[in-house]
Amino acid sequence: MNLDGAALFVAVATAHALGVMSPGPDFAMVTRQSLALGRAAGVWTAAGIGSGILFHVAYGLFGLRWLTQHFPWSLDAIALAGAAFLLWMGVQALRAQPLPADGDMGGRAERGNAWRNYLVGLATNVLNPKATLFFVALFTTVVAGPVSTATMLVLALWLPLSTFAWFVTVALLLSHPGLRRGLRRHAHRLDRAMGAVLVLLALAVIARTV
Repeated sequence: MNLDGAALFVAVATAHALGVMSPGPDFAMVTRQSLALGRAAGVWTAAGIGSGILFHVAYGLFGLRWLTQHFPWSLDAIALAGAAFLLWMGVQALRAQPLPADGDMGGRAERGNAWRNYLVGLATNVLNPKATLFFVALFTTVVAGPVSTATMLVLALWLPLSTFAWFVTVALLLSHPGLRRGLRRHAHRLDRAMGAVLVLLALAVIARTV
């Protein structure tokens, strides 16, 4: 990776770090999974979110210009699908009920749902309009010219891994036994607040797209 490639990497990695740490659907889902289902669920959800970043990196680095030229409606379609998914998640969260007093949901049950938790994280990120709009803006402004293969490979590895590392940290912190016991008493209120935010975000995306 040459000097230009290194500068591009730093610019993209910095913008991505600021974007991934800002509250949004991914953060809301990891929070919900960690508080309701425990550490394993939060970690597997984080793994799904990290994997979802590969989708955004793929179209951002390899196909964004081709996609928008040949299918100009595609980004709107992705945004609307994401808005529908966020609306569904928001409505489910608004209906959240208080969790059982016992904070231990059962390790075996969590491990048995690992694949489902992974898919929840994957769908949340792939259909996240915030992520779609962020990567479209990022790769159409910062990545303006040709990108070397080495730089693309480094970014393709760094972006999903750094996303996974951030959300695993969030999951581990929120699933700490003491903190989790304290937060679980208010988890349904947090769920409902996040649900309202997700519904408002979905409606804003729909209003901007239609």
